[in-house]
Amino acid sequence: MDENFETIREAFKTAGIDVVTAEYSITEYSLNTNLSFKFSNLTEFLEFLELHAQEDFERVQHIKLLFIDAGVDPDNFFYVNFFEPKVAEL
Repeated sequence: MDENFETIREAFKTAGIDVVTAEYSITEYSLNTNLSFKFSNLTEFLEFLELHAQEDFERVQHIKLLFIDAGVDPDNFFYVNFFEPKVAEL
């Protein structure tokens, strides 16, 4: 799995976007962008984000809510479509 994660990290590096600050949507389909990636399940996605249920409880709960809002089953494959964070205009 680390090989797949390395491919994703390289795509972020090429796009000049930090994985930690990137925003994303969770869907059952790819948006066909350079930053749309398929994950097998929620566990794999959390592993990619280097989140652990106990230490990162609040963030993991937020991600689980995103699945509920999107109507996506976290136990089956899904796509995460990352994008650059929006900057608020003054």
